[in-house]
Amino acid sequence: MRTKPPSYRQRKGYAQALVTLTDAVTKQRRDYWLGDHGSPQSRELYHQVLAEWESNGRRLPDPPGNTVGPAAGITVAEVMIRYWRYAQAMYSASEVNSIGQAVKITRQLFGSTPAEAFGPKRLRMVRDAMVKGDPNGNPPRVPWSRPHVNKQVHRLSTIFKWAAGQELISISVFQNLKAIESLKRGRTTAREPAPVGPVPDEMVNATQPFVSRQVWALIELQRLTGARGGELFRLRRKDIDTSTEVWTYTLRDHKTAHHGKTRTIYLGPRAQAVIHPFLLDRPVDAYLFSPADAERERREQMHANRTTPLSCGNRPGTNRCDDPQRGPRDHYTRDTYHTAIQRTCDAAFPPPPELARRRVPAQGRKTNATRWETNAEWKNRFGDRWADLKVWQREHRWHPHQLRHSAGTRIRRDFGLEAAQIALGHSSALVTDAVYAERDMAKAVEVMKRIG
Repeated sequence: MRTKPPSYRQRKGYAQALVTLTDAVTKQRRDYWLGDHGSPQSRELYHQVLAEWESNGRRLPDPPGNTVGPAAGITVAEVMIRYWRYAQAMYSASEVNSIGQAVKITRQLFGSTPAEAFGPKRLRMVRDAMVKGDPNGNPPRVPWSRPHVNKQVHRLSTIFKWAAGQELISISVFQNLKAIESLKRGRTTAREPAPVGPVPDEMVNATQPFVSRQVWALIELQRLTGARGGELFRLRRKDIDTSTEVWTYTLRDHKTAHHGKTRTIYLGPRAQAVIHPFLLDRPVDAYLFSPADAERERREQMHANRTTPLSCGNRPGTNRCDDPQRGPRDHYTRDTYHTAIQRTCDAAFPPPPELARRRVPAQGRKTNATRWETNAEWKNRFGDRWADLKVWQREHRWHPHQLRHSAGTRIRRDFGLEAAQIALGHSSALVTDAVYAERDMAKAVEVMKRIG
């Protein structure tokens, strides 16, 4: 439903026209003076202010008459702040978070620098800071990998391209930034990321007893369909076409939607069996996989396993906050899904006793009472051996995107490259072949046995 635009009106007791706008994010209200009420100039200015407000995602624009562009001496920090407001209305939360990381470093180094003076040399200095990291930061920032640094530099160039389009800076600033070269493999000190590969089924299956049925359903669907986790979080009953033998789920919003691409996920019999229990007794517009449902089921299971009589201890719900600041959401996000899997891996593959968290005496309680040591106590006890624990965790953890690699590898091996490309939703088979589908090396070994 379209909302009525803010009205052009005359302030009581004055001959001046004004319009009052509200910031879509902060809800702050501001009056914009337009000039003599009823004059053509005030009408024109009214439409200009409204147009800028709408184009900026209904964020408050500068008051009319403020100078913008190179003559205003706008700083790098001011450009970053304006783009940040624009990005929040245009991009996903994960993309906004990545933009925020690049913006933070740039503002720390050159926030007060005039935007017109920000050239390739300064951009290289920002890039070097990304490569080196900041061990003295709070929290410490580890060096970024070479591909991530290249993406962040590209995001910064995009910010200045947007600023030029908004007439905040001259176009030459952006054109000069395009002259900076990308970091090349083997020709830079930036670290190379570890390649992402499939995860063994044994590691995945070992986590099932420790995870909620909602998260396990997402895991199974990723293994069966090759979908991204983010493509399944908002799945609803009304989004699934069940009119054919193989169900289809066409996403309304996805990674390449802004390029005019469509993304359809195909759900075969096994995937249908995973989804079916979540379709029962659920509104058509409700998300199938809900953290709120998982938390409710967890509490019900804890109550069923309770050994303390109801006449003793807390009754169900009496120790809960009536108005919590943060509660479980109605659908999973990339962060909550990833965190759930990491915790499950830690439960399924606990570290050896010498690396595990220990119980310590609890002060101020009954005799012989103990508690789990805090992360700070755990880390201080380890000292230099804390790195050993991190190595153990890396070797015994897997992350959701590996499930997509597993599905791509299996589909490519059994049904060919084109089938893997369609299932994974790639517009080019080159991406499928080079990134997501590990080749079956056993075939090459068999061939060399015969001909080599």
